[in-house]
Amino acid sequence: MAKKLVVVGIVLLLVGVFLFMRMRMSHMMAGQGSPSDLVAVSADGARLSSPVTGQDLPAHAVAQQLGDMLVTLAINPYPPSVGAASSFDITLRDGSGNAIEDAVISLDLTMPSMWMPPNQADAKIVSAGVYQAQAPFTMRGMWRIEVIITRGGASQSAFFDVGL
Repeated sequence: MAKKLVVVGIVLLLVGVFLFMRMRMSHMMAGQGSPSDLVAVSADGARLSSPVTGQDLPAHAVAQQLGDMLVTLAINPYPPSVGAASSFDITLRDGSGNAIEDAVISLDLTMPSMWMPPNQADAKIVSAGVYQAQAPFTMRGMWRIEVIITRGGASQSAFFDVGL
């Protein structure tokens, strides 16, 4: 009986390693760089090109154009770690570069490859156009961060992927 349990455990471990490596390889083959990179993506996970050059972004931040709004996301510490709360800094600017201060922002952290219990956080404005939320990543893997922005009763979402 004990031998069967050991064999089953080893088989499950090997299947888990295989699935993890397959996910990593498919992510890199899709042209999305290293699995730990923070990237802007569409709702279906396709990588989006940055509307902002690297020197105009804070360290470890990525930007996405969302209509007439520029949404920038930075995660601190970077790279994020499992279990510890991460700080999500969201900066909103209009088409003229002015800070947007009238938004209500919430985050929804999910894993596209598996069902996860809800992992959501509300952001608070901390300075001109900069909002901050705290949330943990609960396990290793590829995470999708949905930044839900509500203004004037209308909501829109920006999506970002990061791997741990």
